[in-house]
Amino acid sequence: MTLHAEPVIQIRPYVAADRRACIAVFRSNLPRYFDSSELPEFEAFLDKPVGDYFVLELGSSVVACGGCYVRAGTGRLSWGMVSREKHRASIGSILLAWRIDQLFQLPEISEIAIDTSQHVAGFFTRHGFCTTGQVTDGFGAGIAQVCMSLQRINWRLRASASLHPTAAGGD
Repeated sequence: MTLHAEPVIQIRPYVAADRRACIAVFRSNLPRYFDSSELPEFEAFLDKPVGDYFVLELGSSVVACGGCYVRAGTGRLSWGMVSREKHRASIGSILLAWRIDQLFQLPEISEIAIDTSQHVAGFFTRHGFCTTGQVTDGFGAGIAQVCMSLQRINWRLRASASLHPTAAGGD
């Protein structure tokens, strides 16, 4: 009998050697989640990331990337994505929670904002984000720009609820 260990998940800072893998993750999400016209902007970002940018490795492969930074006292999320073949495997949730925790470790941050598309707004809603605005075709034809935010108190309440389920929830 052979036992197979699950690949280890590691989140680490982006380095220039990750550029090709991050671009592959981006391309795997075309055309539904990104417009191809956004690729040069993403490539320029990778050359000079704003704030902190991270990759998530599954085993030795980069399968996700995403960043965070602070602007005008608000935490911001940037260029978060998961390789299309790893969608619905909790990879995005792991990387999102990690970036949220990074920002909320800063005592001056009480809100995190993101501009995302209508295709993934539901993902952020499931993690406590609320829609604050929307621009039709804001990221390209058929890809709306959905502005969303998460308040620190809501994140803490969600974390507390998951650690202390109610008696009604049971086992």
